[in-house]
Amino acid sequence: MRLTIRTKLTALFALLFVVLAGVLVTTAYLFVASATTPEAQQADRQRLLEEALADQGVTLPDAPTPMPSGRPDDAVGQALADIAAQVRQNVLDDLLQRSLLAFGLSALVAVALAWWLAGRVLRPVDEISQAASTLSERTLDRRLSEEGPDDEFGRLRRAFNGMLARLESAFDARQRFAADASHELRTPLAVLRASADNVLTSPRPSRQARELAEEVEQQVGRADSLMTSLLTLARADDVIHTREPVDLADVAAEVVSAASPRATAAGVEIDLDIADAPVLGDPVLVERMLANLVDNALRYNRASEAWVRCRVWSEAGRALVEVSNAGPALAAADIPALFERFSRGDQRSEVAGHGLGLPIVARVARVHEGVVDAWPGEEGGLSVRVSLPARRDEPAV
Repeated sequence: MRLTIRTKLTALFALLFVVLAGVLVTTAYLFVASATTPEAQQADRQRLLEEALADQGVTLPDAPTPMPSGRPDDAVGQALADIAAQVRQNVLDDLLQRSLLAFGLSALVAVALAWWLAGRVLRPVDEISQAASTLSERTLDRRLSEEGPDDEFGRLRRAFNGMLARLESAFDARQRFAADASHELRTPLAVLRASADNVLTSPRPSRQARELAEEVEQQVGRADSLMTSLLTLARADDVIHTREPVDLADVAAEVVSAASPRATAAGVEIDLDIADAPVLGDPVLVERMLANLVDNALRYNRASEAWVRCRVWSEAGRALVEVSNAGPALAAADIPALFERFSRGDQRSEVAGHGLGLPIVARVARVHEGVVDAWPGEEGGLSVRVSLPARRDEPAV
């Protein structure tokens, strides 16, 4: 069991109170015990007697006969001494019981006050912790209030706000870099593609020129696909700014329709089963997520009797999409590696790709507060299910 800082502070404050209260109770008990001994009582009686006689004008002899220090020999004296001792012991016992009772009640009150005080002391830390826990789901433009005394917590708030400002600036710079890189890189890629197309469409290109143009066009397409995937990952970090109503069923229908010519050419049968599954998210990212699932299922399929199944439905407040295929056999232990960037698995090295399809699916699902599950098929292939929070219909005004 892990103890929180608040629990530790409460225990520390309570322990300090218990020690101080224990010292106070012990000191009071010893003081009363020492003040009620027969010798101390006899000295008090002697002093009070002298004061009373002095008030009446009677003066005691200068050398009074000392009182016997031992126990009295007569029965009456012995009985009086026993009564005095019993009365003293009863007083001490009653004092001890009352002190312990007061000590216990005070300890309970002290623990409650210590718990409250620890909460008050740690409240600024809780505010910073809550703010930090929402950064991955909200935006980086939020700041903590810096009002209050210029103490350690005030300096901590200012330092945290400064860190947020630097993070926001870094994220904005990355977004600008991604946009600038997209613009600058697509222009030379377009020029290369146009040059390759000119060679391929010329009346009688040489065999070497045709092979070189085909290779250039293939590599340009690969570079363009890789750049699109990287920009998709960069866009995913800014998804909170572009939340719109989206229906996974409509997106799946469009994606499957666009992939049908390719599936027909490859001899892959696509089975589509969709129902309404409204979500709130970035339409571009959601479309890319489903397109990657379908593309991955088509790309890594078997040569004969190939098939892909795409299901979309809603269940228990979740919108779900599941894509399965009849690809090569996979081990369950190898599946997590497929969701790592630029990792395509040992059995997928023969298929063209850049290893960003499933990582993009996982990233898009995560920024939409969703989860991704994947498992191997009984007869080979892979099934991937994405679960996103379903969009709640707003009540009519």
